[in-house]
Amino acid sequence: MKKFLAILVLAASLAGTWYFVSPWMAMRGIVNAARDGDVAALEQRIDFARLREDTGNQLQGAIAERTQDGGLLERVGGAVAGEIAGRLTDVALTPRGIANLVTVGAFTVPLVPERFRGQELEWDVERTGFSTFDAVSTWEDGSAGPVLVFERDGIDWDLVGVRMRGSR
Repeated sequence: MKKFLAILVLAASLAGTWYFVSPWMAMRGIVNAARDGDVAALEQRIDFARLREDTGNQLQGAIAERTQDGGLLERVGGAVAGEIAGRLTDVALTPRGIANLVTVGAFTVPLVPERFRGQELEWDVERTGFSTFDAVSTWEDGSAGPVLVFERDGIDWDLVGVRMRGSR
């Protein structure tokens, strides 16, 4: 009975440790792979299909919100913008694009606002549920950076979404 209880306590301790440590390890893995330019590691840690779908839905929603009260010309412009946004999403959401987002705060370096260039991003983990967490970034000056959304996949974590602060 004592052995069973000891095994049970050990298992609970390991599960608790995994629960608290694994998001940090997943985020650190993404950051290290991004800094090292390790495309294979990024591809393993990112669900690109879900990431593209999530980002596309965010863009389509933002475009629809901005054009819903407009006239025909504005709605046609919104449709064109939606098509362009969809194609840009496919181009930007690559291992290299995510590596840039994690290391410099934008999908391409020229998109980084001038005031943030040369600043490092600091990452923090915020639990949003048992099977989800957000990796929240902050620039050195304290300004809000992008948020990476993770979901549990077995005992590992996959990056499934990106939000720019303010679109939470």
